[in-house]
Amino acid sequence: MEAKAAPELPQDVLDVIMEKMNTFGDRQSLRQCALAARCLLPAAQRILFRRIMLYEASPWWPRGSRTNQFISLVKSSPHLAKYITELRLLVFYLDSPSEWDDAQSRKPLAPIIPHLHSLQKLQLNLVLRFDPTMAMVPVSSLQVFTFLGGTAMPRITSFSLSGSFPIDMNEVFGICEWLAAHGGLQDLRLDLESLRGLTTSPRTVSDPVKTVTPIYLRKLTITASQGITEEVLRWATSSISPLRFHELHELTVGNLTEQSSVYLLCILNTAKSSITCLRFKGSIPSLSAFHFNSFRHLRCIAYDHHLFNFEHSRTKLDEWCALLKRSRELRLESFIIQTNTNYKGSPLGDHLATFPNYPWNKLEDALVNGTKCRQVEIRIIMSHVRMGSDTLRECFPLLHDKSVGELVVRQRLSLLGSGELMGWEYSSYSGEWKNVPFESLLDLNAFW
Repeated sequence: MEAKAAPELPQDVLDVIMEKMNTFGDRQSLRQCALAARCLLPAAQRILFRRIMLYEASPWWPRGSRTNQFISLVKSSPHLAKYITELRLLVFYLDSPSEWDDAQSRKPLAPIIPHLHSLQKLQLNLVLRFDPTMAMVPVSSLQVFTFLGGTAMPRITSFSLSGSFPIDMNEVFGICEWLAAHGGLQDLRLDLESLRGLTTSPRTVSDPVKTVTPIYLRKLTITASQGITEEVLRWATSSISPLRFHELHELTVGNLTEQSSVYLLCILNTAKSSITCLRFKGSIPSLSAFHFNSFRHLRCIAYDHHLFNFEHSRTKLDEWCALLKRSRELRLESFIIQTNTNYKGSPLGDHLATFPNYPWNKLEDALVNGTKCRQVEIRIIMSHVRMGSDTLRECFPLLHDKSVGELVVRQRLSLLGSGELMGWEYSSYSGEWKNVPFESLLDLNAFW
């Protein structure tokens, strides 16, 4: 009788395991292997297939197109389609023919998407991979949008568009029209590295787009690393007409200019009766024109605090103190400050030593005694040195009284020399730091 050979994993699977073990450590790789084994159990598939990322074949993904694998999987196991609630499409800009550029290659995916009845969140990432040796002929993102627009999509409540390339706002406008035609959208995120000039005159609020269903947005995020001008902000908001800002609960904006802040005030005045959370990402203009006395439901404010330029950061903190004092009727529950003290990964860029030199006592007084804020949270995205407990007590003495409120500090630490990654959390209730898994803090900046 021939002996049965011991089961072995395919070599490409072993390659992935070794790659993960070198990157994340043994514990993380074991978790991933365990999840891969559990996916064969029907009880685990509902959780494991909630989020799917599809990408086309490219030189940077040598294992081939995940889109084709997904199509084969859904065809062989149709029940998996009902488990998918989030779908992310990763589209590369190449000089070679793209799957999105060839109508024939898109046909297999078209009949699959309508069967994703549980799909609620759609993310579209347009990635520009530049190589000096390539004759760059980018595939227009409009081809992707046209394909999606011609597909019977489920009722999507959340849409996210991000791109590492200059995108034309007219293409963004095409997405907005498509989304408005489907209805049900509540969360819109435009997270773009840069925005190219408009090819036509931007529409104004008095020139609305004719849509099938009005959009009652609850969450709106508009960020761009090269700055958001008033023209872009007005375009992005009026393009999704008729917007109903009076139901907007969360607003996130990034890298505002002085001109765009004026238009932001118009949005805030429209949404002031309902907005509960306001986030400023990146640089923000002067806060002298802002006040929040009429924002009866505003409970959370978050902003990026840059430690790289001391004078500018100190001035911005003074503006926040003055703003909070002007807003005497504001009643906050949480005030979040996020900072990255490790500038461009340089050991010399760790500016945490300047932290005590800021007027934190002044800000604490405005929050605790002015807005009656119960919790202040500081998020340090990456640093080489852990913040001292004594320093925190000196900077925030009021919040170390349990009857007043709580100071929470979450810090991601990269130890010099060893390269070890650690996670730490501090609470004024205990007055001590505790070590937490580093991966539990990876989503800190996802709040933005």
